[in-house]
Amino acid sequence: MRKLAQYRRNTHPNSGFKEKVAWQLSKGQRTGRELSALFHMTLGEFNGLMRGCLRGKTVVIEASAPVPVDGCTDFTYTLVSTRRITRSHPETMIVSRRSFAERGEDKRQQNIIAAEKRARLISRGWYPGCLE
Repeated sequence: MRKLAQYRRNTHPNSGFKEKVAWQLSKGQRTGRELSALFHMTLGEFNGLMRGCLRGKTVVIEASAPVPVDGCTDFTYTLVSTRRITRSHPETMIVSRRSFAERGEDKRQQNIIAAEKRARLISRGWYPGCLE
């Protein structure tokens, strides 16, 4: 079963709808009728929700030309890309003066030696996180 994101606290039935659609479309392109059957809603309700999902930058979903089906329009949806949002100005690490004062010279030398060791491992192509 798919794990929901930790930040999603509300219990609205359509919460995380765009993520669910992106997960289904990552398997391949699907029609609106197939997706609406998966989410247990009518094609009209699904088209209304998908209208909002077609906008945005993190998940780019494309819809093909409309095909009239039973009074509603059916689209074929394709997942174009999923992008990770990165900050343009990442937050800097905050270190207090007290932590600098409490750190001794021997600890500083240990950190320098460890950094040199990591640099050697990275230059060889090994991932240093798996060794610790």
